[in-house]
Amino acid sequence: MNRRHIVITGAARGIGRALAERFLAEGWLVTGVDLGAAALADPAYRHAIADITDEPAFDAALEAAWARAPVAAVIGNAALTDLAHRAAIDLPYADWQRILRVNIDGAFLTGRLAGRRMAAQGHGNIVFVTSSLAFLDQAKAEDAPYCTSKSGVEMLARVLALELGPQGVNVNTLFPSVKIDTGFFAHLSEAERAELAPPSILDPAALWLAGRMPDYHGPVSIDQERYDADPAYRASLTQEETAA
Repeated sequence: MNRRHIVITGAARGIGRALAERFLAEGWLVTGVDLGAAALADPAYRHAIADITDEPAFDAALEAAWARAPVAAVIGNAALTDLAHRAAIDLPYADWQRILRVNIDGAFLTGRLAGRRMAAQGHGNIVFVTSSLAFLDQAKAEDAPYCTSKSGVEMLARVLALELGPQGVNVNTLFPSVKIDTGFFAHLSEAERAELAPPSILDPAALWLAGRMPDYHGPVSIDQERYDADPAYRASLTQEETAA
């Protein structure tokens, strides 16, 4: 039986590593892409060290992944934030550029390079991990580059979905509704960090998105908390597919 194959960016730690472990447990082949090394002792896992903003290097990593086995899904998870959480007027321009380059340019290259290959094979799922901070009513002081970049990825995903959906490629987003223990919250007190959710919290919704059928239904932006807690919300997503 052919095993489904997924590529996950930012797979060395945090949400990306948790996703890699869960997909392996579910029987998928997993290829991780990250600037750093990752030690996952599973023969179904391979790791590529590449910068997602370096187009030739990232393209080569994806080419190697497809040569390993056709890729059914790609999760664009790699991202940065301003760990000092400075006000916009105090944020050095170079830091703003670096964060947006990874979060937006990296997402663009993920969608473009994976989308080309998936369109050629006639199917695939691209999932971008965003944030509740991407939405207007959730804007947060001292997180301008992160809020801005994740909002941009939400819109990018919608445009890609319109362009790639008719070719059998679904493009969707998934965002956590709670703070996750990823290292982004090192500024919190020890007591506050103890209350952070585990990185694996996105696993169930990510599994569903990665396994969607190649029929275009338009993009969805999944709220992790609602997906986990609200059966009616999950049912509405399934009904959308079965009705098409």
